[in-house]
Amino acid sequence: MRLIKMTGGLGNQMFIYALYLRMRRDFPDTRIDLSDMHHYHAHNGYEMHRAFALPATEFSMPRWGKKIIEFLFFKTILERHQKGSLEAYRSPHRWPLVYFKGFYQSERYFADIADEVRAAFTFNEALISAESKKFRAEIEQCEQSVSLHVRRGDYLQPPFNQALGDICTPQYYKQAIQLMREAVPEAKFFVFSDDHDWCRKHLDLPHATHIDCNRGTDSWQDMMLMRHCRHHIIANSTFSWWGAWLAEHPTQRVMAPGLWNRFAKDADIVPARWTKIPTE
Repeated sequence: MRLIKMTGGLGNQMFIYALYLRMRRDFPDTRIDLSDMHHYHAHNGYEMHRAFALPATEFSMPRWGKKIIEFLFFKTILERHQKGSLEAYRSPHRWPLVYFKGFYQSERYFADIADEVRAAFTFNEALISAESKKFRAEIEQCEQSVSLHVRRGDYLQPPFNQALGDICTPQYYKQAIQLMREAVPEAKFFVFSDDHDWCRKHLDLPHATHIDCNRGTDSWQDMMLMRHCRHHIIANSTFSWWGAWLAEHPTQRVMAPGLWNRFAKDADIVPARWTKIPTE
């Protein structure tokens, strides 16, 4: 049996779930472990079952019991010790019980099943609000729609600020907007953010549409709307990463920060086909 620990906000949950889908191809006894998510109160908790109507549980038991079983019976594989290798995820292990921990923030982990991942991450139509449907129709009617994501909020607070904060500065967005306008002269910008006042003050987008209707447990609907845009300017956030990756229009342009995390400067989260904008 293989267990993969689920943790983090929606974007990180999606990376973990994508690895699960790929690993399940080779090892059908693979399960997602949701035990710790019952005590995870950051962001909006576990969201995969709500945003995509995926199963609400895979494997779950009281956390204290799971930790004992994990310690006594499971071999633990930590992503940070694999140095980017996929060997531990694709090959059999002699010990039959293996527990995987990490975030797997690269499409390398699931690139060969990209269509299956996109199919699994089909947004839950039953929960999409009337206002989001209105914006979706507007985006779909726009042939040169560009999503632009600004994440501040938790990135301004410790412990996130030191690693992730102040990377996507006004200068980053200025360069990204300029390059996007050069590539897409008729670009129409749709702004997604947790701080629209900051966006209006620092971004030169007087005619942009600011989408500010999805908060709290409805926040995932912003990703759904990003996914319908033709082009993207993302933040160093897995949330807008997935908004762009799920879209994958044949002619799409994606502008991304050249630096993602100050503590992992060699991270390969940004696909080679996307344009990296120097940030530091």
